[in-house]
Amino acid sequence: MSPLLVNAGMHPVGRLDSDTTGLILFSSSGALTQRLLHPRHEIEKEYIATVEIADGVLDEDWLRSKLRTGVETTEGTHFAKLLSAVVDDSVNAQAIVQLVVQEGKYRMVRRMLANCGLPVLELKRRRHGQILLDDLAEGEFRQLNTEELDWVTSLL
Repeated sequence: MSPLLVNAGMHPVGRLDSDTTGLILFSSSGALTQRLLHPRHEIEKEYIATVEIADGVLDEDWLRSKLRTGVETTEGTHFAKLLSAVVDDSVNAQAIVQLVVQEGKYRMVRRMLANCGLPVLELKRRRHGQILLDDLAEGEFRQLNTEELDWVTSLL
């Protein structure tokens, strides 16, 4: 069978902008794509951002509160759960911020962090629901493992 026929009907579940790397899923099921993307299904998407910080200081408690209560952007108010925020001692004026969102609007994470005074230098999607990027290199792909497939199946 032709490799083109094997992948017929596959489409990306969401997207990454040109400045973002990381996990992107592909599916042949429109119903699954809808479940994975629509905010009402509350599927988490986890990101790791390298951000610029002023004066080498990052107030993690303030950022956690701000993301939890909502950040105003030109696209509306968006919410996130802060997992961690660590100043990168090896690089002046940078921090690594790990956060989770349940929505996926265009450049939303970048806008939220910028509006918190933390311009994003690098952004990577690490997880979509229970599917982790792990150590998969850029440009590589893999099939879902048994646990991931069970989770995806449970969504339908």
